[in-house]
Amino acid sequence: MISGRGSESFLLSERGQSALIGVILLIGMAATVSVGVLLVAGDVMNGAEQQSQNQRVEQGFVELGHEMSTVSVSDDSSRTVSFEAGDSGAVTKTKAGWIHIEGGDVDINRSIGAVEYVGDDGTVVAYQSGGVWRETGNKTRMLSAPNIDYDSEDETLWFPITTLSGSQSLDSGDVSIEHNSTDPIGNVTFVENDTVTVTIQSDYYRGWERYFRTEAGGASVQNVYHENRTVDVLLGYDDLDGAFEQGATIGSDEDKHFEDKHDKIGEDYAMGTPLPEMDPVIDEMVTDAKAGDVDKNLSNSTYSNPLDDGTYFIEEIDGNEEYNFDLSDGNATLIVEEDVDLEGSINVVDHSDDHVLRIYAGGNRFDLDGTVCVDTGSGCEQRAEIIQFYGPSTMGVDLGPSSGGTFEGVLYVASSEEKSDDWWEGTSGGGSCKEEYQVRMQASGTDFNGSMVAYSVCTQSNSMQFDYDEDLAGAEIDPYPEDYTLPPQITYLNIAVHELDVENK
Repeated sequence: MISGRGSESFLLSERGQSALIGVILLIGMAATVSVGVLLVAGDVMNGAEQQSQNQRVEQGFVELGHEMSTVSVSDDSSRTVSFEAGDSGAVTKTKAGWIHIEGGDVDINRSIGAVEYVGDDGTVVAYQSGGVWRETGNKTRMLSAPNIDYDSEDETLWFPITTLSGSQSLDSGDVSIEHNSTDPIGNVTFVENDTVTVTIQSDYYRGWERYFRTEAGGASVQNVYHENRTVDVLLGYDDLDGAFEQGATIGSDEDKHFEDKHDKIGEDYAMGTPLPEMDPVIDEMVTDAKAGDVDKNLSNSTYSNPLDDGTYFIEEIDGNEEYNFDLSDGNATLIVEEDVDLEGSINVVDHSDDHVLRIYAGGNRFDLDGTVCVDTGSGCEQRAEIIQFYGPSTMGVDLGPSSGGTFEGVLYVASSEEKSDDWWEGTSGGGSCKEEYQVRMQASGTDFNGSMVAYSVCTQSNSMQFDYDEDLAGAEIDPYPEDYTLPPQITYLNIAVHELDVENK
């Protein structure tokens, strides 16, 4: 009995201890949860406070940038601005990168300063040479554009460069801005029919890249080097009036981008002649056409040859198809959304002297084993100005990939750089003309009459024909249809370097 009572007492004691331990565990869990909730709440509050501070700093930098731009163009002016620099403050840097500008008689390289704020969450807000950007990781947002200006009427580009006189800390409060000096860099420079190359090295290179892509078009950005934080920009181009004064106008200035094995093109070519790319115009035309801004959509409706004057749209051309156009009453435009792989024909069967057929294709390939020409019924008329084919800078052209094709007209696929991954999708494409050539003519049956504009050209067959139509030299050929404008041209370049003093009052 004693043994039984002892066991019962032990069990009761054990149960009491278990209950007590359970209570203690519950209290501990509750405390842990409470601490966790407090920590999370603290993180949320800290995150919200940091975000609010970053927003105030962004606004402060935008206002500072505007005042600095005003002072930079006024030799005798000084300004005071209320500046928000957050808890950690900002810093001014005299050497935060450099800008190299080359064009015409200008060839300058200048260090550029910056004002920079770094938040506790890693957000960077920076002013540099007129622009204000916010960077979070690899993402960049432009808060205020650089004060680069372009006058379309005078074709003048103003490119001010802002430097800072000293490196120091900036706290929140009143900041004074004073104009220290201006170097006009030889005043205004004449750069007509030439390009202006701008290279910027900066921690904020992504912001500069975004700015030029937005303002000058994606084609203006030539290269982005992430390893050394550099961006190359190309502005301006040669005069379109001289684009067709030779059989081939080559955008590249490197010998490796022109191969004429059997001297078929001969001396009828020019190299290092940058001309505007058609990418944005063709993209816009395709978008408008798909929205219904055409006379006829050939992709989803029946039609009969010949097609009269008007605007036509088709998704792609693939195979042994025939498109005949009668230009007796006016011009015709054919917009192709994707590639052109033609084994059939696109012919003009009747026309008056001042009417033309313009073909705009948005794909990356133009393969011709068929015929594109003015058809007299007994052959091609040899009137190259009547048919004009335009493609984007990403289009690779293979005239006669199989047996050979006939092209009579203007072929315009201007590109500012080698884009072999787009032209041939990373493959050599076969034959002796490799992937660095945008236009290839390799088949013995290839017959070209007219003029072409491309980044690089290769001819290989001794049996092919290439004839420049000299009437194109005096022809008025406008690649841009009505309501679609030419990119800005630069005739005058105005560069000035402004040094400013920026400090707390």
